[in-house]
This record gives sequence, structure tokens and C-alpha cells, in this order.
Amino acid sequence: MSDAYFALVDGKWVTLRVPYPMGFYAKWSEGRIDDPNAGWKGRSLWGTYSTRTVFHVEGGKENRPRVVKFQLRPDPLAN
Repeated sequence: MSDAYFALVDGKWVTLRVPYPMGFYAKWSEGRIDDPNAGWKGRSLWGTYSTRTVFHVEGGKENRPRVVKFQLRPDPLAN
């Protein structure tokens, strides 16, 4: 288990990390194209995470399973 997704892109490892809340351990992931005409803005990687022991994660017993959306830009300055 890890707190990030790892992808091999052009022979190099890329790390996709969720900075907050701590305790992101992916249970499921799916790449989706929500809008094929929107370019990179219409594409994303979705992931869910949760834990069986919620009292070990920030937020305590009020924690629920969550969904995270990763927007992957072609470069840092893409509009």
C-alpha cells in the first residue's frame, strides 16, 4: 500500500500524490473521459480510498470513504 499512484511514463516513474487528508490508500481507480471535446480538462483519473480502522486516520470516527479526482495536465502551464 502507498499514499500515491505510481505511473510509468516514457520510462520514468511519475508519482501522483494526495497531499491532504493523510491516509490516502487507493482501493479502486478508473481513468475516465467525461468530455472528449474538452481536451485534457475532460479527462481524469478517479480513485476511492477508505480504511477499516477509521480511528487511525485524521478525522476519527466521522471519516467516510472518499473519492479523489486527479486532473492530469499535459504541462504545468496548460490552460
